[in-house]
Amino acid sequence: MRISIFFILLSAILNISNSAYSQNLTQTIKGKVFDSETQISLPGATIIVVGSDPLRGTSTNADGFFRLEKVPVGRVTLQINFLGYESRYISDLLVGSGKEVVLNIPLKESFTTLAEVLVRPDIKKDEAINKMATLSARTFSVEEAQRYAGGFEDPSRLASSLAGVTPSTVDNNEIVIRGNAAKGILWRIDGVEIPAPNHLAGLYSGGGINMMFSTNMLANSDFFTGAFPAEYGNALSGVFDLNLRTGNSDKRETTLQFGSYGVELATEGPFIKGKRASYLVDYRYSTFGILENLLPQVTGLPTSSDLSLKLNFPTKKAGVFSLWSINGKSKIKFDPKTDSTEWKTNYDNYQYDIHYDLTASGLNHRKIIGDKSYLFSSVSYSATRYTYQSTYLRPNLTFIPVADQNEVNSELSLYSYLNHKFNSRHTNRTGITIRRLAYNYDVKTNSNVAVSDSTDYFVDNKGATSSFRFYSQSKYYLLENLLVNADLHLYYFNLNNDYSIEPRLGIKWNFKPTQSLSFAYGKHSRLEPLRTYLMEVETTDGWSNLNKNLGITKAHHFVLGYDWNLSNFTHMKIEPYYQILCDVPVIPDSSFSMINYKNDMFFSSKLTNEGTGRNIGVDVTFEHFLKDGFYYLFTASVFDSKYTGGDGVERNTRYNQNYVLNLLAGKEWQVRKNNIFSLNGKFTILGGQRYAPVDENKSVQYQFVVYDDSKIYEEQSPTNYYLDFSINYRINKAKSSHTIIFHMKNLLMQKEFLGHAFNYKSNSAEPYELTIMYPYLSYKFEF
Repeated sequence: MRISIFFILLSAILNISNSAYSQNLTQTIKGKVFDSETQISLPGATIIVVGSDPLRGTSTNADGFFRLEKVPVGRVTLQINFLGYESRYISDLLVGSGKEVVLNIPLKESFTTLAEVLVRPDIKKDEAINKMATLSARTFSVEEAQRYAGGFEDPSRLASSLAGVTPSTVDNNEIVIRGNAAKGILWRIDGVEIPAPNHLAGLYSGGGINMMFSTNMLANSDFFTGAFPAEYGNALSGVFDLNLRTGNSDKRETTLQFGSYGVELATEGPFIKGKRASYLVDYRYSTFGILENLLPQVTGLPTSSDLSLKLNFPTKKAGVFSLWSINGKSKIKFDPKTDSTEWKTNYDNYQYDIHYDLTASGLNHRKIIGDKSYLFSSVSYSATRYTYQSTYLRPNLTFIPVADQNEVNSELSLYSYLNHKFNSRHTNRTGITIRRLAYNYDVKTNSNVAVSDSTDYFVDNKGATSSFRFYSQSKYYLLENLLVNADLHLYYFNLNNDYSIEPRLGIKWNFKPTQSLSFAYGKHSRLEPLRTYLMEVETTDGWSNLNKNLGITKAHHFVLGYDWNLSNFTHMKIEPYYQILCDVPVIPDSSFSMINYKNDMFFSSKLTNEGTGRNIGVDVTFEHFLKDGFYYLFTASVFDSKYTGGDGVERNTRYNQNYVLNLLAGKEWQVRKNNIFSLNGKFTILGGQRYAPVDENKSVQYQFVVYDDSKIYEEQSPTNYYLDFSINYRINKAKSSHTIIFHMKNLLMQKEFLGHAFNYKSNSAEPYELTIMYPYLSYKFEF
């Protein structure tokens, strides 16, 4: 039915597009050009449309702003020049009629002081926005999130196509980076740390069903997979450094989108015309939420809603103030049938009601100091509420408690750094973060539902603690082609008085104009989920907190890199890496380790920091950026991930899937003069998930799947093969644009291995597999 609706909508939109066929449609490109290190505006920089006839261009005003009008819709390439700075190209920029294109363009000062820099088409679309990054970093654009097949306009799903990343399952956006659990990822918005901003993140260990804000809110952002700069603290596996874009300060614009995921309304514009203060507000409500209201008897479907905003207030002398906020609510509920004859497996007799709510807001301030420095400061507040009520109905209709989990976390943070550019060779950034962490936990869970009729994991605690972080990082060019990043990060956690001193170093050598070698080392650390430190057990003397003095988990990252730009639009990157994990919480004399963390992991034993782990592998990227309507991306990762638990035995980690390969490609055509039609595909080969073999005798005895933990993660499910496909069609009219997007995920109908279930009909444990094929249909109207 959804496919039929898609073709009906496509036909209607094609008819709409006939009216725009003969028009020469244009749009405005505007923005700001500034020094990449100091953020200082560059007046007099020139911006031209490459290949335009007659030549179309403009220059920046005294404040570094430019406005380039009457640019034909479609794909254009911009060249930006400024005396004493390296030229910059922005290639194949998508210009549509519905909204003005707003750009922030940083330029890098050249070593050649006042001479005109040689102009050469050096296009690096994947280069990180954060110039302190040496390797294992990549920028991603909003357009890529919207264009890539299987991306569903979600940055997390987009990242699953990059080297070093393995996805979890088709139905969520949880990712594993270089063999590390998703809990090790740091999330930042506009420079401020926040909790995982995914709907139902508490259920999926940090991932979720989709991100809590639309790509309509995003500007280009960075993604890191290892050895990240010192400003990224409390991160063990990777970093999402997300940037919210600023609303249009000259013109009011609106976006309306609806489809299989839900409805969305976004609006932006100036508070007062002629002033630079602006707003951007976006609201979404899920389709499943609408269905739930219309059909209340339908259960088991996730519902969600979110509201995001960014308000921007530039001043003449006091700097730029911005207020941002993201807010989301999500839930999923299922009530089993009470007639046991209708059950096929024990997955049919779980009752659950799960909610995850998040709010995060920040007030940021950025001020230029002199002509070499700027000061960034932020005060932010975030809070999450996660509730999970679940019971298990045994075949004799006895209700067994599974979880009664109520967790509220809040955080108040003060963050500030000073960025100073000593000269064209040396830039330093030094900053501090002070966080107050408040918590209110009432958690009771049953860690062994098969044999236990009561809960055995308890956290009943309310209070607050704090952490302090300091860092200093310097970027220094020893030679024009030899860059050194030297960093230091200090981390102190007040709850257990633990601290971590973390040196970091990166070296990049451009030994040829098109080739470079890199090396990076970093020591990193990450807090475990806070309730881990507060778990309680009942003793003869009352309740005792066993893990309050548990230390912070740490890791050493070593990465080599070879990068070769084969042409202006094609490059290859190879990154071998080795990671050593230490001070990992484990249970003594047990195979248990927090390395293998999932949301369902509970325990009633004392933890010690005696566990270790190691990840070794190589990531390969071969990419052709969009040029003449065509692009492709091939990524491959081969890795081995091991851990040592409290019993001293080395084993495969839960996430040791060994390999993942992705091939993405797409082609777009400009049709009917002003419109764009594109086809995109993605093929993935992914190693199977790890699990322990089933203890058949105990499973039959308890009519519940019981695993043999003495052989934990020795088994591996079969290799997975996924095929995703998308069609995008954009219609440009005089003052608006229409876009229809159709994604189909898992076209090969690959079965998803989700563990094992006990089959009541066959009286045996069997693999629990689902075939999940997601059609995603969306229509967007911009005006």
